[in-house]
Amino acid sequence: MTHRIAFLLLGLVLAGSAAAADDAVHDRSTFIGGNVAISDAVVGPLFAVGGNVTVTAPVSGPVHIAGGNVMIASSAPITGDVGVAGGDVKLNGSIDGRLRAAGGTVRIDGPVKGDASVAAGRLELGPGARIQGKLTFRGDDLQQDPAAQIVGGIERHAGYRNWHEHSAGNRFLHGWFWTAGLMVLAAIIAAALPDVSNRMARELRENPGATLLSGFLAFTAIPIAGVLLMLTIVGIPIALLALMAYGIVLLTGYAWVAVIVGGMVLDRVKPQVAALAAWRAGAALLAMLAIALVARVPYIGGWAQFAALVLGVGMIAAAVFRPRSSSEPLPA
Repeated sequence: MTHRIAFLLLGLVLAGSAAAADDAVHDRSTFIGGNVAISDAVVGPLFAVGGNVTVTAPVSGPVHIAGGNVMIASSAPITGDVGVAGGDVKLNGSIDGRLRAAGGTVRIDGPVKGDASVAAGRLELGPGARIQGKLTFRGDDLQQDPAAQIVGGIERHAGYRNWHEHSAGNRFLHGWFWTAGLMVLAAIIAAALPDVSNRMARELRENPGATLLSGFLAFTAIPIAGVLLMLTIVGIPIALLALMAYGIVLLTGYAWVAVIVGGMVLDRVKPQVAALAAWRAGAALLAMLAIALVARVPYIGGWAQFAALVLGVGMIAAAVFRPRSSSEPLPA
């Protein structure tokens, strides 16, 4: 799943910059450019990234493609597994292996020997589609020509747009289960890391604007840097690790906001017990509950969540990169 999402991010970024690079550059089986046309046979793994990627020649080996528009023509049989992501994906060539595809619209109009897994807003199965394995589809709209054949059957999962179709009880339980986990995480951080939390609170009080600015920059720059790293084959594993770490930072920062808010309230209301771990944990737990309630308020809830994420990331960035002043006490 992570691999497919990474290629989808690449496709979206390069679709917007296709006009900046019209000619493809390539090294053996790696092709990068605004418009990438693969018209000569390729032996070995094929990696292609571009605004528009078209494959019209046979490929002996696995294929990995990301682009704004992707087409594998009927004249391009693939001997190996295929992983493809893009805004608009057309697969007309035969695939002698498994298929993994993600995109806005995916059209399959050729034979696939193995299983096929597709995540898309719309999946079209043309008359030439012959999937020997099972088709797993996650999305909203599936259109199948009567002549299309799926030997292993179809397994469907609701797309993200179908979340409203779940029962209100399921949505309620899922949301509060997630909130309960965040409350526990905030309580653990408050009890286990008082020195770091105090340093973050001090930074927020002394430099609120800089904290928000650094949080916004980190919030937007890290995923962009991760996508840019994927432009080189060597950088793909580093970028995936960075994006996973980014997710952990977002989760931790969101919980840490509750720790800081709860600590500030505790310092003002009951300063005599603010140093006790149990009280700090309880305050963080209640603050996380309050944030969750605000996040559920129509219209302002989404903005409140975004502000908490940015603030949390900013406090982590400040704690990591701001030099410790000589007047600050060392952790016990």
